Amino acid sequence: MASLFTNNDKVHDWAAYFITEVRTANGTTVMLNLTSEIVNASDTVEVGAAWTPSHAGTFELRAFAISSENNPLILSSISSSIVSIPAFFNDTFTVLADPDPPRISDAGLKVEKVIEGLALPTSMVFLDQDDILILQKNDGKVRLVSNGALQPDPVLDVDVESQRERGLLGVAVANATGDSKTVFLYYTEDAGDEVRNRVYRYNWDGADNFTGETLVLDLPGQPGPNHDGGKITLGPDGMLYAVIGDLNRDGMLQNYKNGPEPDDTSVILRVDRDGNAGNGTLPGEGRYYAYGIRNSFGMDFDPLTGRLWDTENGPAGYDEINVVEPGFNSGWEQTMGPIDIGDMTVDDLVQLEGSHYADPVFSWRHAQGVTDIEFLNSTKLGDEYAYNIFVGDINNGNLYFFTVNEERNGLVLGDGLEDLVADNNDEVESVVFGTGFDGGITDIETGPDGSLYILTFAGDLYRIVPALDS
Repeated sequence: MASLFTNNDKVHDWAAYFITEVRTANGTTVMLNLTSEIVNASDTVEVGAAWTPSHAGTFELRAFAISSENNPLILSSISSSIVSIPAFFNDTFTVLADPDPPRISDAGLKVEKVIEGLALPTSMVFLDQDDILILQKNDGKVRLVSNGALQPDPVLDVDVESQRERGLLGVAVANATGDSKTVFLYYTEDAGDEVRNRVYRYNWDGADNFTGETLVLDLPGQPGPNHDGGKITLGPDGMLYAVIGDLNRDGMLQNYKNGPEPDDTSVILRVDRDGNAGNGTLPGEGRYYAYGIRNSFGMDFDPLTGRLWDTENGPAGYDEINVVEPGFNSGWEQTMGPIDIGDMTVDDLVQLEGSHYADPVFSWRHAQGVTDIEFLNSTKLGDEYAYNIFVGDINNGNLYFFTVNEERNGLVLGDGLEDLVADNNDEVESVVFGTGFDGGITDIETGPDGSLYILTFAGDLYRIVPALDS
């Protein structure tokens, strides 16, 4: 985009800051660029900024200038135009026949099956517009979807321990532009005398090859064999975040004051790409960003605030959605759900230096087996869904939808949910957006085309698109 600004002063030269901005149809800023330039007396200057849209839609391009004297009236203060970005992505998927597709509550949207034939997939990541890596839990195979098709041979095959919740569990990618990328994998493996959960870093050369395996995190895997966590993601700060559950341990990180010392369980870790701790973690515990987590199959960053959210699984009740600020103590094993439903108080928890407890922003009274959480980072499905939350579950194959509040630190909930808990079936149904995702949902991602992609444990990949899309 480019905008013309005229020095209306006609006498003085001005050092001006030019700000160019792109907004979505609902007013959300998706690009902001700052430049500075001298505007001579009586001159007109053209300023511009390059912008690559992430999806089709309607955008407002705005530009304004502020002089070094902090007097915006000196210069032509603003220009604005509306542009429509066409559906420029080349859709390589073939929609597959599905006699009993999942059902969603919005007639303006539709569900399409685009991939089938996976074996117990757990996580996926888009490498670019045309390529997706998908992990298979039990056989340790990393599968590649390229140009809309599942490739017949895995691009990587690792040895995994797969009992219960162990296996090939999490994937994240850095260097999202260009052919060469850095890929991280979280999986459970036999380390000889014990089972470990580990995160490895690889180079992806863009030609279906993984090279340079490097150990980044070496975490416990016993006793288990459940509550291994496994989701990993790159934060907006460029750091790697990884979650691991309690592995059925009873220590300080599970809020037992007299339990064993911190041992890398029940935590979200925040590390650089070599596994080193960064600023912003708990000061006394190096790599720990949060603790007191029973188990989690979902983390995502709010694209508008950079704040981390997660899902957490209760034993028989009180699955949770949490806002995870640095130092967050989720409360397990002393509490699940709002702390005031029991006889515990914050004083009963282990309070590490720099930590704090916070109630979940939403809970299910009866466990649904919630899995991934995704902020739809797109306006393609409509403004009501843009930058709001989708959550899956494994028990029912349900997809839930939540609107984030204006402060983006909680949820907008309907009647009966004032206590932030879905206590009965009617209240659960009020937040259900989709049903019938066979096998349960294991991962949810916003695709490069702006659609919502949903991976099921039965081996299918679906996407939600506008019903009018051809």
